[in-house]
Amino acid sequence: MTTSYEPALPLGTTLKGIWNGRTYTVVRGLGSGANGQVLLVRRGERRYAMKIGYDPLDHQFEVNALQSLSKTDTSFSRFLLDADDAEFEGRRLSFFIMPYIQGLSLSKYIRTYGKDWIYVIGSNLLKKLTELHRSGFIYGDLKSDNLVLREHGSVELIDFGGMTAKGRAVKQFTEIFDRGYWCAGERVAEESYDLFSFAVLIIKTLDERDAFRPALQELPQNRNISMLEDIVKSSERMKGLAPFLLRALNNRFASSEEALAVWREQAKKARGIKVPTERKDAPGIVLFLTISLIVLLGTIVYFYLD
Repeated sequence: MTTSYEPALPLGTTLKGIWNGRTYTVVRGLGSGANGQVLLVRRGERRYAMKIGYDPLDHQFEVNALQSLSKTDTSFSRFLLDADDAEFEGRRLSFFIMPYIQGLSLSKYIRTYGKDWIYVIGSNLLKKLTELHRSGFIYGDLKSDNLVLREHGSVELIDFGGMTAKGRAVKQFTEIFDRGYWCAGERVAEESYDLFSFAVLIIKTLDERDAFRPALQELPQNRNISMLEDIVKSSERMKGLAPFLLRALNNRFASSEEALAVWREQAKKARGIKVPTERKDAPGIVLFLTISLIVLLGTIVYFYLD
């Protein structure tokens, strides 16, 4: 099993799985955190993200949780591609393989495409959280560093080190996105915990006056939720979303499903735009258009022959 040793894997290092026998070559590092490091690796012509765990228990829990998710009918069903151990310089490393996802950070996406995209992004992120919650987990460590934005505002979560089974103590968090940090609730794995972090993420992203920074400098005994509420109420950018954000900060959503429905409705009222929903009707539309085209061509041929 993995120890707390943090391996330095140079470019070109090859790791071969002891149990599954698959070989991966290190391309470069992608990042590291409290419970592991993530590397860009390749196997043949394909590229993947490899996470090497530092703590054996944390790593195994993350693997078990991802294995559980892989059995669900969600967008996470193909996230875990491989899990194995490998030898490196006389030490055994535990790792798992994920898809390599390219995209932009949340802040860069908003700077590039405009702040109105926050409505679409928020909707897509809440859908992801809802899938996790239905599967019995909360994400736990929701923050901008753990998001990748792709085309049309689609959102991918890329680190599941903080994922925690509902009802347990949150196992990993980042202070400014944690409701305990703001004296706004306990660090218990429940849907409202993720929704609080979601609200702080939106506030931090839309904070045009940089009002967030002074609040972070307050002493712990002086820090409270009213500081976040004041930022929301005084922000022109957040005016349309203020009712949603204040509810989330005060843990007043019964579930993430309710939060998603309210977010979509609030977004439409705020900007008069329709936030995308799941395109379950897309195959029906394609079939309808195909049949219509066939009928049209048949009619043309009929009149031409006639």
